[in-house]
Amino acid sequence: MMILSSAQTNTGVVRTENQDCFGVKQERDFFFVCDGMGGGVAGDFASKSAVDVMLSLYDNINKQDCLDILGDLYYTYDEEVLKPIALIKIANNYLHGLTKKYPKLSGMGTTCSGVWFDREAKLVHIYNVGDSRVYRIRNGKIQLLTEDHSKIQELIDSGKMTKEDAKMAEIQSMITRALGINKTVKVDYKSEIVKNGDIYVLCTDGLNGELSDFTINDIVNLQKPDVVAISKELITAANNAGGRDNTTVITVCIQDDFNDSADVIGEPTEGIIIFPDELKNHSDKEHSLIRKFEKGFTVPIPKLAKEKNLLKSPLFIAIALVLVLICGVFVYTAVFKDKGEQKSIVELTGNISGINLNIMTLNSDKLVEIKTIKDKVFKIQVIQECFSNPESFLTPMQNVTVTLSQDGQNKYMGLSSFRPLDIKLPKGTYDMTLSYPEYKMLDANLNLKDTVSVTLETSDELSKMLIIMVPERDF
Repeated sequence: MMILSSAQTNTGVVRTENQDCFGVKQERDFFFVCDGMGGGVAGDFASKSAVDVMLSLYDNINKQDCLDILGDLYYTYDEEVLKPIALIKIANNYLHGLTKKYPKLSGMGTTCSGVWFDREAKLVHIYNVGDSRVYRIRNGKIQLLTEDHSKIQELIDSGKMTKEDAKMAEIQSMITRALGINKTVKVDYKSEIVKNGDIYVLCTDGLNGELSDFTINDIVNLQKPDVVAISKELITAANNAGGRDNTTVITVCIQDDFNDSADVIGEPTEGIIIFPDELKNHSDKEHSLIRKFEKGFTVPIPKLAKEKNLLKSPLFIAIALVLVLICGVFVYTAVFKDKGEQKSIVELTGNISGINLNIMTLNSDKLVEIKTIKDKVFKIQVIQECFSNPESFLTPMQNVTVTLSQDGQNKYMGLSSFRPLDIKLPKGTYDMTLSYPEYKMLDANLNLKDTVSVTLETSDELSKMLIIMVPERDF
């Protein structure tokens, strides 16, 4: 079996940085794409690091390592089948660990979709986390081999949204599974028979976000079997259609004169198998492998992530605490003592300041309802209902850039994810800006805003804050 391949990536027309990355281990017939998220250096770092970890460890782990990570239940699988799954989980553990070590990387993550070709068994093994995709074009017809892990796909699967409605939905980028978000991750796996002339297209959502499957199919059939031309033309077409996102394409073409029916000795899976979240002992094995080989990782931690915030340094905090205590004693002595007040130092100073920021948007049903309402008073009532019952009417919004500044200086920057952001800053008043393409913050009176003023006070716990963001054109 002869395997021809071409991999290309492009920033696109709108974005200024490329957060996509791809990995190719040609001698092992292993190919994969990653689409980073997290804004700026974080998304770029996430995708590149995932590729780096997987390629660095590919030849350094064996079947027992894979079983230590995935569980002995999978001992009947070949080592080369299990290896990509184990590598994806190791990369996830590595990225998640860095978000804990470097808070400025909080919210970063990446998708990962890949294939491994078993020449002897005439099978292709397919792996997926997130919404990057693997297509197969056979006999001129295209078929999607992966399932998107996205909010859109969940709504389609539950029957709450049609595929046609999904194309116009405002939550296209909300994915439900990615590397780096949690300490463990589920991985989709399937395999199928390879046939002579098959063409496989691995891509990030910059491609299928701009081009329909029908158009992708046409371009592939027009350029086949030239894999370089296919990759190039697909990216060019995506940019010509708008190029709103980074686009990465790996094209793999199978060319051989083997007999499709007689030479196949492998047994494909009947559907997608989900490798579940790891147990603690599995995660411990991943961590031990990371410690053993991380000196060989080539992607450096971004300098921005390593920059220390003076306000958060232990020395500064210690000095500040002493000063606060002194001031507290002075205030107590000079003011409260004479009035018979019995306030303690702890009551005066508190112990933490910041916000637990939950960024959400209307679910698909509420978006449809809002669009049909013309009366502003009625719209306000619906929005207030959403504020009062977020569990029923709202859904977490991912990849919103959150910036807090004070006196013109940036004090915090992060990306929203499925969980609320814990933002810890010295008490005071800050300007908080939320940025997401074509979305704005919405208050209970239907006022759209980019920036709001936030006052932080010391207390026993972070104050909770809910922000609803909506498509600007619908309000």
